[in-house]
Amino acid sequence: MFKKKEYQKKTQMCFFGCYLVLIVLLLIVMLFSFYVGRFSGIEFFDAPKILLSKIFPWIHQTWTDTAEAVIMNLRLPRIITAVIVGASLAVSGALYQSLFSNPVASSDTLGVSASAAFGAVLGILLNISEIGIKMISFVVGCIAVFVVFMFSSKISKGRNLTVYLILIGMVVSSLFQAFLSLLKYMADPEDQLPKITYWLMGSFSNVALEDIPYCIGCFVIGIVPIFLLRWRFNFLSVSDYEAKSMGENINLLRLITVVCATLLTSSAVATTGGISWIGLVIPHITRMVVGNDTRHLIPTSALMGGLFLLIVDNLARSLTVYELPISVLTSLIGAPIFFIILIKNKEKIVHGN
Repeated sequence: MFKKKEYQKKTQMCFFGCYLVLIVLLLIVMLFSFYVGRFSGIEFFDAPKILLSKIFPWIHQTWTDTAEAVIMNLRLPRIITAVIVGASLAVSGALYQSLFSNPVASSDTLGVSASAAFGAVLGILLNISEIGIKMISFVVGCIAVFVVFMFSSKISKGRNLTVYLILIGMVVSSLFQAFLSLLKYMADPEDQLPKITYWLMGSFSNVALEDIPYCIGCFVIGIVPIFLLRWRFNFLSVSDYEAKSMGENINLLRLITVVCATLLTSSAVATTGGISWIGLVIPHITRMVVGNDTRHLIPTSALMGGLFLLIVDNLARSLTVYELPISVLTSLIGAPIFFIILIKNKEKIVHGN
């Protein structure tokens, strides 16, 4: 008993150390990100002093008004959004993979990404405001997943629900991809089509301070239930019979999983456009560090997802004269990483472990 308690204590200390390292790295990269970009007229201590001056007004101004405008209006919203979107996509990917017990499950499995992208493109064609585009994208993404879950529940009648979720999700995703192609065909090739194409590749360039409350609000609403119930998501990997024998309402847990993961994904897509590979690769990397226990998998995925996407965004706005779309870099980085993970874990994947 004593050895078991000592082992558990050491394990908890290891997890705590992992969280601490990731948080420190994230804070360092966030601070560094204020100095990345085409505008280079920011001194080393300007960023922290500008941020602190908004809390403590008595701090004497030693920076230029231009530097303050760049920090507050351009880089701060971008940094916050990159961290939140990365965390949202990584956590939702981890939840989908746990829900379906499938290593290649992601936000595309239920058609969330395709339907949210369809809503945004529809908003672009209707020439509505940026806020309106994001709201349509978010609402359509949520409606699509509600339809998938409703039909899956009725068809499955309580049996093999996850199988029907995958199958009907594939159908809905394919339909929205077709609708999306139709909208692109109908778009004005001189004005609307380039905007649609650029949006579908993902970017943080249009994020403003006004978007931060929406982004944080959706993230908090989606992540709080996940964080509070994170230990119960381990039941998703067992059979329905085993879960019920342990007193778990597995169908309610699946519904909570789908709702929260969809909220995180659709709000992320609505904010920045399509960003691929985050929800697929980051949970796999996280499992290599902390294992499959969702108590540790979910918070670690959030930290790693935010850190990874923030680094990629820094590369996107510094590698070339013109800013690169985010999905280009996430695909170039994520695809090789996922291939390496597949090679290293081929035995586990083949045997379903």
